[in-house]
Amino acid sequence: MLIISLAFLAGVLALQWCAGLPPLWIYLAVVAVLPFLGRRFLRLPAVFIIGFFWAALRAEYALHPVLAPEIEGKTVILEGKVLEMPRQISARQLRFLFEAERLDSGDGWMDFPAKVRLDWYGTGLNPAAGERWQFAVRLKRPHGFANPGGFDYERWLFQQGIRATGYVRKDPERNRRLAAEPVSVTSRLRSRLMSAFDTMHPEADANSSSLSMIRALTIGDRSSLSPGQWEVLRATGTSHLMAISGLHISLVAGLVFWLVRWLWLRCGQLAEVIPAKKAAVVAGLVAALLYALLSGFGIPARRAFVMVAALTLAIVSDRYTSLFQVLGLAVIVTLLIDPLAVLSAGWWLSFWAVTVIAFMVGGRYGQQGFAQKWINLHVVLAFGMLPLLLMFFQQASLVAPVANIIAVPWVSFAVVPVALIGIVVFSLNETAGELVLQFAAVLLDAVWPLLQWMSGLEFAQWHQHEPLAWTLLPAMFGLFVLLMPRGLPARWTGILLLLPLFLVKPAAPVPGEARVTLLDVGQGLSVVVQTRHHVLVYDAGPRFSDAFDTGQAVVVPFLRHQGVRQLDTLVVSHGDNDHIGGVNSLLAAYPATHIISSVPEEIAANRAHSCRRGQQWQWDGVLFEVLHPGEDDSLTGNNASCVLRIEAQGGQTALLTGDIERQAEQLLLQEVRGRLPADVLVVPHHGSKTSSSQAFIEAVEPVMALMPSGYRNRYGFPKAEITDRYTDIQATVDQTGLSGALTVTLAKHSEVLEIQRYRDSQPRYWRPGKNR
Repeated sequence: MLIISLAFLAGVLALQWCAGLPPLWIYLAVVAVLPFLGRRFLRLPAVFIIGFFWAALRAEYALHPVLAPEIEGKTVILEGKVLEMPRQISARQLRFLFEAERLDSGDGWMDFPAKVRLDWYGTGLNPAAGERWQFAVRLKRPHGFANPGGFDYERWLFQQGIRATGYVRKDPERNRRLAAEPVSVTSRLRSRLMSAFDTMHPEADANSSSLSMIRALTIGDRSSLSPGQWEVLRATGTSHLMAISGLHISLVAGLVFWLVRWLWLRCGQLAEVIPAKKAAVVAGLVAALLYALLSGFGIPARRAFVMVAALTLAIVSDRYTSLFQVLGLAVIVTLLIDPLAVLSAGWWLSFWAVTVIAFMVGGRYGQQGFAQKWINLHVVLAFGMLPLLLMFFQQASLVAPVANIIAVPWVSFAVVPVALIGIVVFSLNETAGELVLQFAAVLLDAVWPLLQWMSGLEFAQWHQHEPLAWTLLPAMFGLFVLLMPRGLPARWTGILLLLPLFLVKPAAPVPGEARVTLLDVGQGLSVVVQTRHHVLVYDAGPRFSDAFDTGQAVVVPFLRHQGVRQLDTLVVSHGDNDHIGGVNSLLAAYPATHIISSVPEEIAANRAHSCRRGQQWQWDGVLFEVLHPGEDDSLTGNNASCVLRIEAQGGQTALLTGDIERQAEQLLLQEVRGRLPADVLVVPHHGSKTSSSQAFIEAVEPVMALMPSGYRNRYGFPKAEITDRYTDIQATVDQTGLSGALTVTLAKHSEVLEIQRYRDSQPRYWRPGKNR
């Protein structure tokens, strides 16, 4: 079963690397391979093909309907049903999933059966799950930042089945409730619990933070967890405790199994008709299903339930089943239900963790006491999860074994049971249930300070570059070699197989060359310049909220992906949010050795110096030179932006201009005209009409004009008039909002400039424009 499941998984996984889906007529190939399932030597290739086309068929369905490009950004009327209780993102913002049924863009109603993610700002209304509504909305196709090392928001939306995102317009006449449809008992209970948690979260309540974690443990809603809580959980390797997955669902099934079996054995006649073990395991399965439904039946919950169901089936059918057989069956069933689950990091982490546990408990450690086994389990798990954690997140917790040895039993056997009892009591009496849930939060408070302390240790986390794909398989095989029983010869060779995971790094530029990457930070700016041994960051993009900015979401992951250990210089062009917003998060992860800015007083810890014309330095044969502002300039705001010129040893140059406008451009033409010509120009002010004067463009005469502008941004940047000015001089024009991160290498010997567009280098069938 395990080998068959791996072949099916390989087929499903192969599709995810495709730039497009196969034509429909090729699906007949599945029919052609079915007879080969009975032939031993052809069975695995046949299963591989079936897995590939099953995933393709599911993807074909998931990619429809497609929001027409002409509808994007246009106010339309949407009718459908609210899928979940809206989540309070901020004091003025609600977010919820909406099951759309039809859409009117002004030409009459048309069918649009799609799941849509909507935000609603500044309203006193609060839709309830199951209600039918009509909204005036503005929609766009799934779109997110596209950068090396960054979170693939488009992939996540696709995997969640969300075909459009948007926001509700302020239109009281057309935003109206149509009807309320019946909802399930668990959905009603979820809604009641979410409302109760909202009322139990006053700012002054010392337990409010813990209540947000109890909320996650009971109904699977992690939206209330603060960035600080997530940081503690990541640093201690305990994030899995906040996901309703294998650990918690198996715990519920196990507790109910033990209780029912104990009661059943005391009912003699029942035990004679139905064995207590079978009755208890079925009861445990039902309890696991109810818990999974209460949590929203998300992907981790579904995966864990399938695992429990596979084990239940084996016990009820009186068949001996190894943990590896259960694992193989669970892989096949979860992928038959949802083959797109392989796009989730959680799917891989969960199954790999179970694989490591199964390998460990297979009699490889002899006779040990429970305490020794418990310690070994978490040490081996932390070590075994390392390759995947580095692949997905470029970081791993070094204190995870100790943190989990303490936190897992406390949360599993104290916090979760009390929280679930609280839910049962809540369903009968809300006031009493709230008291029990608050007591669960108090229990969680007992261990939380320890986790906070451990997360603050200097050695708590290991950060490194994203391992190259080919190093992953040898590393996993090396892990199994190291975990073999003591006495096996040459176990040390496993270390050799692990070494490439850590030692093989992305190639750095050769001496005399500079790699310039204009990151996709939406409507903002961030540029990373790498030489052989040094790194400079120019701006860090915008800050969207207290919980999200592009310094943390884009720049830091990119630097880690590139294997950067030290940030040598940070240049903050000026003080606008779309340039300085992510700086604090960037400096928290990478304290820069040197900081210059036109607004040094706005940089944290006052470690910044003013940028001034004449400042220059050389790294690895590459010259960096500040051209603006001048020493006597009295300019402020956009026109005071630091302008940085970069020249490689071969003479190729790049010019980073921030948000300078015509006034600053004129000063540059008057004072440093001879230093302006550049092969690569990061276009001033995102392509605004206030910049890129004809005289400035002619003086720079770029070969490439790169536009840092967000997809469908509200300002309409870059303006068509500005784009035309660059194309008129035969410059190659590109923008981050359409192509993702743009990378150009200023070469030492070549005269030809080549641009790498991230979206083109990573084509996937789910991305807009990449599918049929």
